[in-house]
Amino acid sequence: MSDKDTILSILEAFASSERMGSFFIDNSTSDFLFVRPSGNPIDAKGFEEMWSSGDLVLESAEITKIHRFDLFCEDAAMCVFTLGSKFTYKGTPNDDLPIVTAIFKRIHGTWKIAWMQRSSGQADMSLWGKFSLGTAIT
Repeated sequence: MSDKDTILSILEAFASSERMGSFFIDNSTSDFLFVRPSGNPIDAKGFEEMWSSGDLVLESAEITKIHRFDLFCEDAAMCVFTLGSKFTYKGTPNDDLPIVTAIFKRIHGTWKIAWMQRSSGQADMSLWGKFSLGTAIT
């Protein structure tokens, strides 16, 4: 499997409604941070606790489009993608379409997520056609 295929399969596993909460415990670097739309970062353990608190209930999640994939060197990569997700937060239903940026590092031969940042839930997808994104794939 190519590095690109491996990284994309990691992202598909992240988008699983069964595993999203605990996903970063096994698939991130020790200094991993997830930056939420509020700008507040959370580490892998905090992300897991947020999902297991009961405040957040995921109905579905899927990667709907890959906007950019770059393999910078043999041990670093970045992927920008749209994540469709339906969830309830503290009783309020959400049907979000955020843009997510993920930075990967290869640690001892295994790809791990080092950084992930999520936009607000309502991205304007028409704007993406106006930019040249290098190695964008669909």
